[in-house]
Amino acid sequence: MNRKTKIYLRGAYNLYNFGDDLLLISTIELLSKHLKLTNENSELYVSKNFESLLQLNFDSDLELQHSVEWSDIIYRLNLKLEKLRLPFKLPLVIHQIIGHILRGEWLEQSRFLSFCQLIVIAIAIFTDIFLYKLFRKALFTKEYINFLQNLDVIHYIGGGYLNERWLEVIVYEYITITLAQSFNPNLKVVGTGLGLGPFKSKASLLVFKFFVAKFDYLFVRETESLAIIKNLNVDVSSKVVGDDVILLLPELNKIRSKKDSNYITALNLKSFPDYNYVLIKDSLENYLKKSLYSQSSQVEYFCFGREPGPGDRNLLEIFDRCYQDSLVVRDPYEEGWLKFLENLSRAHIGLGCAYHFNIILTLLNIPTVGIYSGSYYKQKIAGVMKLLSQDAIILSLDELASGKDLAEILNVAIASHVSGENTLEQMYEAMKQEYVNTYKNILS
Repeated sequence: MNRKTKIYLRGAYNLYNFGDDLLLISTIELLSKHLKLTNENSELYVSKNFESLLQLNFDSDLELQHSVEWSDIIYRLNLKLEKLRLPFKLPLVIHQIIGHILRGEWLEQSRFLSFCQLIVIAIAIFTDIFLYKLFRKALFTKEYINFLQNLDVIHYIGGGYLNERWLEVIVYEYITITLAQSFNPNLKVVGTGLGLGPFKSKASLLVFKFFVAKFDYLFVRETESLAIIKNLNVDVSSKVVGDDVILLLPELNKIRSKKDSNYITALNLKSFPDYNYVLIKDSLENYLKKSLYSQSSQVEYFCFGREPGPGDRNLLEIFDRCYQDSLVVRDPYEEGWLKFLENLSRAHIGLGCAYHFNIILTLLNIPTVGIYSGSYYKQKIAGVMKLLSQDAIILSLDELASGKDLAEILNVAIASHVSGENTLEQMYEAMKQEYVNTYKNILS
């Protein structure tokens, strides 16, 4: 019997962020439908839990298996200490770390302390692994070692989680790859549809350079990310291919073909800490007021995240009660991912902050106005939107708050919209072929 190919998918998924969960879905669809991976010839490992994915009603032909994480090691170490009946337990901070790592988060404290925690854990694990290599006996990392040394591919799925804002994540991932390669020098590392940066400090850029050097293939979603790689001068095969949700274009085309004539205005406010929506409260309420008396268009609110992830629904509190009650609220973790996308496809115009809200509307050939705040989200939204649609309208929150008429902006977006269907089909085919060829190369 031939050995199964073992692929470990890393990313920001399963944290109740719909965009990130869609990227996981698109990657699994790629592996099963285009690479013809099956449960008989492959094993697919996913980190964290499966709760958010299950609530999306996603049904995959590939069985998803739990990976082994650092947090598992820490948990087992705690159990060993408890069995020894020592008069102490690991500090509370370690217990906190377990929870945060499981959720893909870091403690809300200084960056220095976060790095210190990372280093302490890394030293403990590296020491145990070193002893294992000398004596073939591990105190608490045996399962972790078995998992790492049998991997064929670590695949970082699409997303914008590799930047200065979450530098601890980059360090964590660098250590993960280094450990895996210490057991298996033939391990391949692939990144697809990634948004990189921004990086403002030379120190964080240097850390990122060490991380990028670990990759065999690194595909990015926009030109700004490619420029970062080129400036690092590292030996890695890199190319702009777009956002990985493009892989769902055939499914989105099916959904679009079913669209009825009950057109709506799709609204999204994203739960970002640096977004002050009070600035555009009056503009939004004026638009909602008009829609209440309009027979041609009604506003529906589309959540792209829910607690314990982004609490998009909570942002409705900025509206007066009248407008809160008048809105139909759509939630993919209640409706399922396909039903949610079907409802979104009914829109004739969109206004939203969530990156994937705007991307999906563009893929559905629906005009949309993207809103951003800060350099990170500007690069995210503007970079890919311009790649997908040359007529895309992207405004900063400050611009929208400067007295611009919202209805007028949306009408301009509708009037200036040009179908990019042919371009999107070409991007889909190019992306699919690029990824298929890459996997054929690394698995041959």
